[in-house]
Amino acid sequence: RRVREPRNILIADANTGWLMHEAMRVVKGVKDVDVYIEQPCLSYEECLSVRKHTDLPFVLDETIDSLNSLLRANEDKAMDVINIKISKFGGLTKAKQARDLAVDLGLAVTIEDSWGGDIVTAAIAHLAHSTPPEYLFSSTDFNNYVTVSIADGAPQNNNGQLSAPVTPGLGIKPKLSVLG
Repeated sequence: RRVREPRNILIADANTGWLMHEAMRVVKGVKDVDVYIEQPCLSYEECLSVRKHTDLPFVLDETIDSLNSLLRANEDKAMDVINIKISKFGGLTKAKQARDLAVDLGLAVTIEDSWGGDIVTAAIAHLAHSTPPEYLFSSTDFNNYVTVSIADGAPQNNNGQLSAPVTPGLGIKPKLSVLG
């Protein structure tokens, strides 16, 4: 059995896949484990109900797609971390507004998107790097999960750290021959 490093965080992300009774059993079963529970159920109301039955830290993403839903979840104490998916909020500008609001509310943030490659990873890296470090919970390098690179200069994961390009814009150059 491999033991995780102290800097590694364990997240149980059901990605809306559990029914409420299943999520209740899971949070009860892992109550003594140092784990975050992420978006266990499909609806906000189901997730909130599960949240009220556990002391484990909670992450929401799929049900948080606007400033209003973020404010509601904060008021309900429905989450400790918000996973901001850039496309769910309507792009980089709106995702930045959500990130700024989350930071103002004292919430930690994960910066992600629903999926993507080099271009999406560049957007994630820039938004993550402009987040105050004490509020940045995590970010994802989606280009590490795909087999075809679609941009030169894309951010790369180096020992668990995602760098952001320093050139103008997103700092990448799309490979038009690959994109078609």
